Amino acid sequence: MDHLENFEMDNGEISKLSEKIKLLNQVRKEIEDKEYELKKLKDIEKGISGEDIPQFLSKFGIDSIKLDNGAQVTIEEKINVSLPKKDVIKRNNLMKWISENGGAGIIKDTLTMFDPENSIIEKVKELGVSFERKKDIHASTLKAFFKEILGLKKNTIQKVEISEIPKEANLYIYKETKIKWYYII
Repeated sequence: MDHLENFEMDNGEISKLSEKIKLLNQVRKEIEDKEYELKKLKDIEKGISGEDIPQFLSKFGIDSIKLDNGAQVTIEEKINVSLPKKDVIKRNNLMKWISENGGAGIIKDTLTMFDPENSIIEKVKELGVSFERKKDIHASTLKAFFKEILGLKKNTIQKVEISEIPKEANLYIYKETKIKWYYII
């Protein structure tokens, strides 16, 4: 595209461009406003779903109810958990803890070798072959593991107290209201 010094545009074209720029700015501002409104609505929804309704039902000692209007309301306990991404020490500490608490089988231990020879992994260092080693757990598998050891999965018994979970797990437990509609005829 040419720079402005090699460019000519009459006043009518400049006016059209100015209008398009003005319109673009208006649309961007409207998008920004709508995104802010959406965020506010999501915060309200999170409060009603995760706090108001669960607290209301817990006063009656229930976590599920079927209403006359056809709504089946159920409170589910959910978790978020993740492996530290950047801090290798924290990541290794959490991997060790998971392994020691029955999760050794969910850890993927990947060894990537460059120009590998046909030898066993124990001899890789002796052979001077460069390699990378990475231990990982798929996010869904990690979540399922923690749900199980915390007794949050159906038909499981709690094996570990929440206070025993290492901070490195970034564990967050929350409630969420699920509504299924069964229409009455």
